[in-house]
Formats: sequence, C-alpha cells, structure tokens
Amino acid sequence: MGKPMALNVLKKGFPLVVYNRTASKTEDLARAGARVARTPREATEAADVVVTMVSNIEAVEAVLTGIDGILRGLKNGKVFIDMSTITPDSSRRFAAMVEETGAKMLDAPVSGSTGVAEKGELTVMVGGDPRVLNEVRVVLQAMGKFIFHIGDNGSAVSMKLVINHFVAGMTALLAEGLSLSESLGIDPSVFSNVLNSSAVKSPMYDMKTPKMVSRDFSAQFPLKLIVKDLDYITLTAEKAGARMPVHDAVKEQYSAAAREGLGEKDFSVLYEFLTKK
Repeated sequence: MGKPMALNVLKKGFPLVVYNRTASKTEDLARAGARVARTPREATEAADVVVTMVSNIEAVEAVLTGIDGILRGLKNGKVFIDMSTITPDSSRRFAAMVEETGAKMLDAPVSGSTGVAEKGELTVMVGGDPRVLNEVRVVLQAMGKFIFHIGDNGSAVSMKLVINHFVAGMTALLAEGLSLSESLGIDPSVFSNVLNSSAVKSPMYDMKTPKMVSRDFSAQFPLKLIVKDLDYITLTAEKAGARMPVHDAVKEQYSAAAREGLGEKDFSVLYEFLTKK
C-alpha cells in the first residue's frame, strides 16, 4: 500500500524523501523522483510531514523509537501521520511520545485495495486535533478521495478495526456461500451474476468473487495481515467490553487457514481452505 500512496504524493508535486527497511522497495520511488534516506531519522529531518505505513504495532514502534528513528528527527512544527492498522491503545501511546518532541501526531489508517491506492481514491480515517488535520489535509488528499475526521487520537484506528471486522466477515461469508452454491450444482458465473444483482451486492464482493472463482489468490491483502487485524480487534473489543461471537468464529477460520501455510496469499484464499478435500 505504501508505494502507490507515496507515488501519488509525488504526482501531486510534493517533494518526497522515502525510507524502507528493505532498500530495494524504494527503487521505483527513486526513479519517480523521490530521494531515498538511509534512516527514518534522516527522512524525518528533511520533512515537514512524516507518514508511516507499516504492517503492525512492532513495526511502528521500531521505525519510531529506534536509534535513528523518527522521534529523533521530530521537533516543534512537524506532523507525524501513522497510516498503519494498529490498536487504539498503541496509537495513543505513540501520540504521547510524539507530543514530547513538540510535534503533533494523527492516526490515519485507510480503507481500500492496492488498486484503489494506485488511483489515489482511498478512504482515510483521521484521529487527532482537527486543526492539525487541516494543516495536512492537502497531503492526505493526494492519497485519498474521502477524508473523515473521527475524533481524538486513536479513534481512527478504532474505526479502521470496525471496518476490517466487516471486511473479514463479509469475505468469509462469500467464501462459504460460493462453496455452498457449488455443492448445490450452481455454476460459479451464475452465482456471481446473481450475487452482484442482489441486495447484498458490494464493492468487496466485486473484488473478491472473481479471485475465488478463478482461484487467483495473488495477494491484494495477505491473509497473515487480516489475521493480525482480527487479533487486534479481539484485544480492542475485550477492553471495550463488546461481545463479538461472529468475530470469534470468523477469526478461527482465518487462523486455521494461516496454520495451513496460506498466510502469504490473499485473504480470499479462505475459499480454497474451505473447499479443500
């Protein structure tokens, strides 16, 4: 997700400095005009707005608090935007660290596939001071079509976990429904056409039905990351005292598929797991 988002920032005319723990992943960005930094600190010192898009809490913490991490390059007037999907508690903890440097932090996770990211049409959920959001809105608009201010720090991450609860659950239902329809002798193309003309039509099903029917499970969003998000949802729901019986059942299905070695494939591979003889 990070690369197409960064490319769109470049396309909008912003000067860009990039860092990735795997240097080869910055090559396309360098060819497009970005300067490659050797450390997160170097990138931060060169920027007014610092954006992270990494896989989990541990990755955010590493890039933020390392010896040459982002915190060492932040100062008054800079804005740090974490667009990763983590937990609200961890996001608020990171925001407190950032505040100590004099800088400001927004949590701004996104909803949308890599294809949507390439078009610059992501939905961006933002938590933090709305005045800070207004300062950096033009940067977020380079990456997203819809920008929603949710509330204080951590609130946008909370909203993203709720969205991913639906994403995981809807895709699990799709996998079961397609499997059931095939067991009943219904042609997959008929299933797809009827589904997308029915009351349950959705952009999620538009994306995932063709992958399941063709059994093309090249990763748009790897199964291992949806399992990570489901774990974060469990932690967050338990703290909030929310009962999530459907979530618990869905999480077990994806976790079982991950245990079968399917973690690097798109999470729609749950269909293959369910139909495996």
